Amino acid sequence: MKKVLSLVLCAMLVLSLAACGNKGGSNDGKTGVGDTMPLAEMAEKLIEGMGQNDLPMMMPPATLAEMAENVPLENGMTKEQVMDDMFLSNLFIPAIKGAEVVVHEPGMGSIPHSVVLLRLPDGSDVEAVRADIEAHANPAKWVCVEAEKVNVVAHGNTILLVMSQAKTADAITANFNALWA
Repeated sequence: MKKVLSLVLCAMLVLSLAACGNKGGSNDGKTGVGDTMPLAEMAEKLIEGMGQNDLPMMMPPATLAEMAENVPLENGMTKEQVMDDMFLSNLFIPAIKGAEVVVHEPGMGSIPHSVVLLRLPDGSDVEAVRADIEAHANPAKWVCVEAEKVNVVAHGNTILLVMSQAKTADAITANFNALWA
């Protein structure tokens, strides 16, 4: 429980820091293969063609539920509470009921890199959620390193948050946009 509490406190500390971001993308009403592609498959597609010089050693994409399976529940904490905490620590906004989230990050490393895909339920205000994530995203969420660039882009009901080196963030964003071209 102390580890979980420490992670939650670290996330809260990170959120208190000033965030910066790059406005990008839009919910322009275009439909494309990205509208129906499973998020885990999309996460893999976003890094296609990128070499080891562009990316750290990546773990397979994981849903919040899959990630929560590795967190021990102590002192009455529920899996739902763990998943809500993970939603906040990965997207920098409170959890959204019915949303699907996939996180694609390195297991460990000194290169700041995070790709998070969020698919909102039908009828959601996608642009408002995208803007909220952009306003709160913290490229210094890691202890000793900071991402060069933050891109938050939306198409349809899907939002991409990528924080990484500028070249890598732009390449992943271009791959995301191409799914709706």
